[in-house]
Amino acid sequence: MRDQNIATLGELLCARLCHDLAGAVGAVGTGVELLVDDSSGGEFAADAVALLESSAQSAVRRLRFLRIALGSGGQALSGAQMRAMVSEFLETGVPGSPGAVRLVWRLDAMSTWSAAEVKLVLNLVLVSRDCLPRGGDIDVGPGSGGGQKLAIRAQGARATRSESAVALSASAIEGLNPRGAQGYYTSLLAQRLGLSVNCEDSHECVLFGVTENQRT
Repeated sequence: MRDQNIATLGELLCARLCHDLAGAVGAVGTGVELLVDDSSGGEFAADAVALLESSAQSAVRRLRFLRIALGSGGQALSGAQMRAMVSEFLETGVPGSPGAVRLVWRLDAMSTWSAAEVKLVLNLVLVSRDCLPRGGDIDVGPGSGGGQKLAIRAQGARATRSESAVALSASAIEGLNPRGAQGYYTSLLAQRLGLSVNCEDSHECVLFGVTENQRT
C-alpha cells in the first residue's frame, strides 16, 4: 500500500473512531452541564450523577474494544474474554431500544485466539453492527466447514449490506468514507492471516463467512 493510501486509511479510521466515541463522551458533557445548572444539589443532581456514571462506563467499554480493534498490537484472548468484550461493547447502546444489538456467541469459550485473529473478529463485529440500522442480533459462530473458519450473521429489521460490508471487496481506498474504510481495513486484516471474507445477504440477514485462501 502506498504511503498516501496508508495516510488516508489512517485518517478515515480515526474519523470512524471519533464517531463511535462521540455519543458516550457527549453524554458525559451533558451530565456535567446538568450538574452545573443544578449546583445546589436540587432535583436534577441525582439524574446528572447517574448519567455521568453510565456514560463514563460506556465510554470506557467502547475505548477498550476500539483500542484493540483499531489500535496497533493487540492481545491474544480466550473465547470467553472476547465474548465479554464484544458483549460489553454492544451493550453501550440503549437496551430495549429499536436500535439495540444483541450478541449470540457460539464459539468455544476455552479456545485461544491470537492478537491478529482477535482484531479480525472485532472488526467484523463492527461491520456487522453497521448492517443493523434498526438493531437485531449478531451471531458469531464456527464456520460450516470446507475451509470456512468463522461465520458471523447480522439479522434484524431492515438488515442490509452496509457501506462497510460492501467495501470488504474494495480494491483500493480511494473514494471510501469512514465506514467504507472500516470494511477495507477488515479485508486487509483477513488477508494478513491468509483468509478472505465473503458477504451474502438475504431477507433481513447479512452473513459474513471467513474462509482460508486456497494455496497455489
